[in-house]
Amino acid sequence: MLEGVELEKSETGSLCFTIEDISNELKDVIRARLSEICHGAAKASRASVIYSYKKTLTAFFEKFDTKSADTQKGMIGELLTHVLFLHYEDEFRAASPFFNMEEDSIKKGFDLVLHHKGTSEIWFVEVKSGECGVETCINKLGSLLSLAKNGLKTALNSERNTLWQNAVNGASLVIQSSGLKSQIETLLESYNEKAVAGESMSTDHNAVLVAVCFSGDQAFATGAEFEGRHTTQKDMSEFRDLMSIALQKDTIQSVVDFLRSEVDDG
Repeated sequence: MLEGVELEKSETGSLCFTIEDISNELKDVIRARLSEICHGAAKASRASVIYSYKKTLTAFFEKFDTKSADTQKGMIGELLTHVLFLHYEDEFRAASPFFNMEEDSIKKGFDLVLHHKGTSEIWFVEVKSGECGVETCINKLGSLLSLAKNGLKTALNSERNTLWQNAVNGASLVIQSSGLKSQIETLLESYNEKAVAGESMSTDHNAVLVAVCFSGDQAFATGAEFEGRHTTQKDMSEFRDLMSIALQKDTIQSVVDFLRSEVDDG
């Protein structure tokens, strides 16, 4: 367990992360994984300076600083999801990069594509982030979870070729092993074929819904409360299988301040 991070995990597939502090342990994990998260493991393993930690931070802020406040919250929420989920749930590997491949932007398409090492199944992730304002944390998490569900369901039912091609291209950048890369690409291409034929259905796919809540002055929700919201979504049976993740922090500021201080230290 990372210092400053509390995780409450249920047997039904919900995980509730509460970040009390950007501790030195959490900072070390971010430092160790940032390049891999942003560029993909295959690129991050190369010796080029452009995939170094410092250059990756610079590239992150080139994207971050031009965005609206809401999009910035989304970027921090998605980054924290990559960091914490893949640190604690190490049976999964990322099969997509955080950075967009086509333009100076965060990527289009699925927020994150995961490959389960044990089952070889693909899981598609949708992240929604927001501030509580006057709402309680659990109510905000519930509404963000519903938004994530609707967004991912629409994508998985979509005939959009570019959505699936981005997933295939992302896997080719991220996965280092040529055999595994080919296996994942073939699976994603089969999904793409079904989509363009109008046969893609969300009930054929595994989903991870992520709700990132910046609480302000509101009290954090409990893992048991969040499991209730997860169960509500799971009982709707709109995906093959479902995991739900809550990520709670007071504000994005301490994360941004830490990342910016790492650039300045260079």
